[in-house]
Amino acid sequence: MSLAKRFNLSLIVMYICSVLIAAPTIYFSTKSQVYSRAEANLVLLVDVVKSIQDFVATDLRPHFLKEKIFYSPSFSGIVATSRIAKYLKQKQPEFYISNVSDNPLSPANQARGIELELLNQFRENPSLKAINTAGRIDGQNYLVSSAPKISKKGCLRCHGDPAKAPNDVVENYGIESGYGYQSGKVVGVSVVGVPLEDIQRLTIERSLIVIGGITLLFALLFIVVNQLVRRLILVPIASITEQAKAVSKGDISRELPAVRRNDEIAELANAFELMRRSLLTAMKRMQRKS
Repeated sequence: MSLAKRFNLSLIVMYICSVLIAAPTIYFSTKSQVYSRAEANLVLLVDVVKSIQDFVATDLRPHFLKEKIFYSPSFSGIVATSRIAKYLKQKQPEFYISNVSDNPLSPANQARGIELELLNQFRENPSLKAINTAGRIDGQNYLVSSAPKISKKGCLRCHGDPAKAPNDVVENYGIESGYGYQSGKVVGVSVVGVPLEDIQRLTIERSLIVIGGITLLFALLFIVVNQLVRRLILVPIASITEQAKAVSKGDISRELPAVRRNDEIAELANAFELMRRSLLTAMKRMQRKS
């Protein structure tokens, strides 16, 4: 194999290795960035939801109890969160907030899919305080944070015996569902989700950009290296080879052009030229003696 082909093969091997290294690196880098961005948004959204529920429990509920006024969003952090989530959905439809149960007052709060799976996990392991996981909700990939909703004594006012529930609760929701809660039991789950970008799509887009850049770089290297190899190595070696063939056939009169360089090729050319001159001198001496 010629030197030019060896150089070209080396470049091709380097190109393939670069692509093989770049592809998984881009995938894992993209995945890490997507999850990091989603986790930051998720932490913020979870804190917002907790702040709403703390506001209801600390500021609204005591005031309305004192005034003996019952208004469900002012008593229940879950109801208040659901109301706010509805308005947030109109402004930021990509975010997901829900408080659901398998025994809700409102059919709209019925746990389904991943929500029901999370609810069952909390019931199977009561020591769990939160679960962060990725899943699909309404056909969209989400990074979700969930927490169990545990029935407390105050919850039984609306969710205990339907005969003792406030009138507006019975009027709005009926008496078929959402009752019979027991204090200290997991009755629902709070789910907050932020969208996960399509990792596969992002990876393909970034891979095309990076691999395109690598391809362009190696194409330029291929052209430049081939030109340099040809001018600096192949042409001088071809000239030396041609001269060596001529000498082997007895033609030692042709002078090798001077190579004005300071490298191994120049040393080889100069050494060959010295050998040719030595042979020429020796031949002349032999001719004079004969």
